[in-house]
Amino acid sequence: MINKDKIQRVDIYDQNGKRVLSTKSFSFPRDFFKIKGYELVAIKGNDLPLLSKGDQITVIFEYLNGTRIQCNTRIDLSTDLQLNFHVDDGMVLEERRGSYKVNTPGAFAKILHIERGEEEITDLEEPHTAAILNINLTGVLMKCDIPLNVGDIVRLKLLDDPIELNSEILRLQLNDQEELIGYGCRFLDVTPPQEEKIARFIFNCQLAERERRKNEGR
Repeated sequence: MINKDKIQRVDIYDQNGKRVLSTKSFSFPRDFFKIKGYELVAIKGNDLPLLSKGDQITVIFEYLNGTRIQCNTRIDLSTDLQLNFHVDDGMVLEERRGSYKVNTPGAFAKILHIERGEEEITDLEEPHTAAILNINLTGVLMKCDIPLNVGDIVRLKLLDDPIELNSEILRLQLNDQEELIGYGCRFLDVTPPQEEKIARFIFNCQLAERERRKNEGR
């Protein structure tokens, strides 16, 4: 059963796997035509994506602890002001394992774009440089001079063979003196070719680190 009190965000993907909406504003209203085993979900806003009734969608509920529940369903109602659909208990998505962080001294990314909430969007006049402290397949720890908040979405351009990815700020990394070290980010909507580039970059970082340690041991 979906734990409504622990949901922090809802992501909706169309039948082609494209994310069409990400929101923290949703409700489980009273359902006068309740279907056994299903809950009615209503999303209200301005300029919502227009979908057709009956369109297949994938809904992912993200809990505060990071657990993600996936439900496959269809649109009941879609206007620019409201989106309705029913969901069952869904299934818990397994997170990728065996993806450990590697340090990346001298690696940098460019911040191109920042989204705060659903309305405040900032396109930077000039890309802002951020230092990448470490990386794995799912995200990075980066340091930059721009103040960021948990929940912000930043558009990053990174790697020597550049890719552009939206990344969500998950945490502010602090040291023992409560000083900000950097921002822990999670990559969003990574395509297989992009993941392959990230994996190749991580592999090259590992090779460089092994070579460095070998030379230090001589």
